[in-house]
Amino acid sequence: MERRKEISVLLCHLAFFCLSTSASTLVSANGVSEVLALMGIKSLLVDPHGVLENWDEASPDPCSWTMVTCSSDGLVVGLGAPSQDLSGTLAPTIGNLTNIQLCRLLQNNNLSGDIPSEIGNLSKLQTLDPSNNSFSGQIPGTLSHLKSLQYLMLTNNSLSGEIPASLANLTQLNLIDLSFNNLSGHVPILPAKMFNIEGNPYICTNGAEKVGCADMDTGLFPSSSKAN
Repeated sequence: MERRKEISVLLCHLAFFCLSTSASTLVSANGVSEVLALMGIKSLLVDPHGVLENWDEASPDPCSWTMVTCSSDGLVVGLGAPSQDLSGTLAPTIGNLTNIQLCRLLQNNNLSGDIPSEIGNLSKLQTLDPSNNSFSGQIPGTLSHLKSLQYLMLTNNSLSGEIPASLANLTQLNLIDLSFNNLSGHVPILPAKMFNIEGNPYICTNGAEKVGCADMDTGLFPSSSKAN
């Protein structure tokens, strides 16, 4: 009987060791992936004030880097470097930060080029705010994959084309601000409680004679409005 107890205790310790090792390996693998993703982002940015200076691929812990927020288990869940005069483009490697929930790395800077479609991989993202930059091109349709997204602020950029109708699938949205871009065409019915499309001169509005608006329906949202 005593022998059986000893074997049971030994098996419990062995199981706990295996689980701990597996968890540690998983966190370590995530850490390496996150370091590579962050270094990819840094490589395409011009950083005149050196705010990203301690982003170093030799560092095993991105949680010690400036502008990076981590969870209690050491996963990168937030980026924030607003108003730092950063310029350059946003690297597609941002799509590998799959645990991120808050992204204000980009706000009030001088970034340009397309918003990478890989952002659609960030299934846990709740806030995306690349406002007040010079992003161009179209709004990526992959943003419709962000089922946890609550706040989307794309205001004051140079985005063009139509607003993707697929954004209507983002049922958790509280706010979407697309104001002051070069967007055109019809405005889809969006689930956000509040949204703003002011300052887009090519957006279809009731009675407007604009390219692509000939068949527009009546009753579209005005250029700045609040959903019921």
